[in-house]
Amino acid sequence: MREERGTMGGYDVHIRYKNIKNLYLRVQPPGVVEVSAPQGMTGADIEGFISRRRTWIDERLRPISAAAEAQERRRYEMGETILLWGVQCPLEVRPVTRGKAYAEYADGRILLYASPDADVEERAEAVRALYRAELAAAIERTVPECEHIVGKHAAAWRIRAMKTRWGSCSTRTASITLNLALARYERRALVYVILHELTHLWVRGHGAVFHARMDRYLPDWRDVRRVLNAQAREDEEGR
Repeated sequence: MREERGTMGGYDVHIRYKNIKNLYLRVQPPGVVEVSAPQGMTGADIEGFISRRRTWIDERLRPISAAAEAQERRRYEMGETILLWGVQCPLEVRPVTRGKAYAEYADGRILLYASPDADVEERAEAVRALYRAELAAAIERTVPECEHIVGKHAAAWRIRAMKTRWGSCSTRTASITLNLALARYERRALVYVILHELTHLWVRGHGAVFHARMDRYLPDWRDVRRVLNAQAREDEEGR
């Protein structure tokens, strides 16, 4: 089976050419646009198909990108709240006279230590570092049980900010990357995404076989996914 990866219409696209008669499109929930196309179909025809489905695609890509944009608009000042593991935590800014800004969680609050001259980006980076530390610790606690459930072991786990997906899996290297934003939402969502990406070590696509495995590993995964995406939308609308 021939495959191509690239950009069409502003989207990251993964095309699989198969012995089929019609075009099929799906979006990893949410993520890269996947297209199943007949052998010999031109790139122009595929791009036209994607263009006609733009509204449908955007609806599925919107939750994560909206949450990321909301984060970029923050000022990180006293009186704001920071979402951590599904809870809005009051932000307390504590002035320091030297060193880079840093943040920590304590007693239901986010404490941000920063000099009065620290700009928004320095404050944002301090909160991102807190998210990274929280997520890394949660991954370390959660992965062993998830790997036992799925029966697969990832060679490496990485964290990075992503705008169009909650996670990704390289089946070639067996490495999995998780979205930094997962630290913002309920821990159940992290379990779902970890199981989702581990399942790709068995099944590459999101067809019936993939869904059957997810049903076995996490029977309510569709509900968890729906809540996660809804929380991301609410996060955006509340700002």
